[in-house]
Amino acid sequence: MRNLFIAFILLIISNSCIKEYNIDLEFNQHRLVVDGVITNQNGPHYIMLTKSLSKLTSDDYTNRKYVPILNGYITAELINDAQVYITDNDESITDTLIRSWTLYRNLPDTAWKSFIFASDSISYYGCYQTSRLKGIPGHTYSITVKWQDKEYHATSFMPPVPPIDSVRFNFTKGAVGKNDFNIPLLYFKEPQNEKNYYLFITPGSSRVWPYSILSDEYLKDYVNGLDVCKGVSPDYWMTAYPYTNADGSMDDYFIEMHSLPKETYDYYKSLLHQFRTDGGGYSPSPASPPTNMDNGALGFFRASAVNRVDFKREYPNQDIMNP
Repeated sequence: MRNLFIAFILLIISNSCIKEYNIDLEFNQHRLVVDGVITNQNGPHYIMLTKSLSKLTSDDYTNRKYVPILNGYITAELINDAQVYITDNDESITDTLIRSWTLYRNLPDTAWKSFIFASDSISYYGCYQTSRLKGIPGHTYSITVKWQDKEYHATSFMPPVPPIDSVRFNFTKGAVGKNDFNIPLLYFKEPQNEKNYYLFITPGSSRVWPYSILSDEYLKDYVNGLDVCKGVSPDYWMTAYPYTNADGSMDDYFIEMHSLPKETYDYYKSLLHQFRTDGGGYSPSPASPPTNMDNGALGFFRASAVNRVDFKREYPNQDIMNP
């Protein structure tokens, strides 16, 4: 009887109806994506405009483009026919951005930088640059993008950033088969009785997203050696720490400390969270990060004060180096 029951169940399963469904996802329309920042550093400052992808896709190596300004590849379609304006709201100064050609900020000769090429001989990469606007901490900046008969806007305040007192590199011996490296530690006074948010940028390999963010919630009035190399990588063993050469020196290296408004901090926090999400069943569904752009645009426009420290092939495991 038991064998007959099992045979009956197998017969039902084998004759069950199976209906095929062709799930045709409705493609979304292209949306404007803004990626730009204005700082208190010397200009020009850059805004990059692209179109969002219209469908779910993997990396398309046949259609990806190399963008020299970014020093990397992107698959998004670049926007070169927009009008972009940035206004200093405190001084009522508006800068009309011009399309940026790729070699502008890479050429060492300033004479070449001012050389005018025929417009049909230039390759543009969705980048627009300021011509006269200078970022000032404590000022508020607004961006306007006009594209395909629509206008997009965003506003960002530039908080001040504390000066960096010094940097110490903590030499660390690498594990077997791995390079020695240096852990950069920052020392600075942190303003109290106010909320501050920071972004740190260091050089990273192509497999490391070299950004780290920090809220001052638990910082004391003096930050005594902050490890700023917390960039995210898909490879757990890779870091943004500078390697040590065989002679004990370190290649060219820099550290940038950016001030962030709260909404910009939340934007980067969302991006970093998505980098850490493994896509498993207990992970949240992927979603677009928050934006300060209106009218359905994506991306972010931010204003940040910056302190930068550069190191030129130093021997960092000896003394504290002041910027």
